[in-house]
Amino acid sequence: MAVRNITKPRKWSVISLPEGQILIVPPDDNLADIVIPGSIDPYTESATQEFPLGTKLACYGEEEVYRYALCGGTGVEIGALVQAVVPLAGHINEVCGSSSVGDTTIDFTPNTGTTDDLTLNELAGGYIYIYNGGGEGAKYRIRSHPAIVGAVSGVLTLYDPIRIATAGLVATVLHNKYHKFIIKPTVPTATILGWTVAAVTADYYCWLQTKGPLCVLIDGTVVMGKEVRPSEEDEGAVAALDYDEGTMSDLGSIGRVLEIGADAGGGAATYGFIDARLE
Repeated sequence: MAVRNITKPRKWSVISLPEGQILIVPPDDNLADIVIPGSIDPYTESATQEFPLGTKLACYGEEEVYRYALCGGTGVEIGALVQAVVPLAGHINEVCGSSSVGDTTIDFTPNTGTTDDLTLNELAGGYIYIYNGGGEGAKYRIRSHPAIVGAVSGVLTLYDPIRIATAGLVATVLHNKYHKFIIKPTVPTATILGWTVAAVTADYYCWLQTKGPLCVLIDGTVVMGKEVRPSEEDEGAVAALDYDEGTMSDLGSIGRVLEIGADAGGGAATYGFIDARLE
């Protein structure tokens, strides 16, 4: 593998904390030096960023797993299933510049002004993938970029050098999936990320649980020991997975029921208990 474009290598990227937790930290050249505490409380939130997005926290011998994430512009209640932000139309299959093998930059032009503008490093930790043209089929992790105005080309700096020369192409950019998550709508419109384990304030950083026992919003009747899927009726809730159902069973299993609870009725009325299995 080619040498990665990282100026702040972190030799402690896998850390065993004194209380038995394990922290796995991805590279983030834009985040100041990180203070590693003796233990981490996954039930807290903060207005300022403390770890790179996507940092993994394992507790109780990895029975419970959490991911560090940023909430979007609307707060989310406790026990709610959340998803990644929907890719913007002006970021999909758009004009991209030419780069040679070994380059660590590539030009990208958002198609639409204003709503598809990019603030400084907004895509950091996300990806660009080559949709068509020379170099198609390759993907690269984004390290940094300046503010980019819609319909105006801007330079993306990459963590990984270009592997296949690019020319005459179009590309799509995606935010880090843990950047500004939203509560899962009635029908998911992006990838599922995990559950809130405390009420989260809009634009705050928090931990989302992705694996292990946890309290979740329940839609309808679930069955002890059986699988659950994202609900298509209640935002942020899970429902029983019925493989014979013709429309929504293809959303897939995201856990198994440990205790049935009751129907949440579209809000934080009642909860059930599941063994989450997103990773």
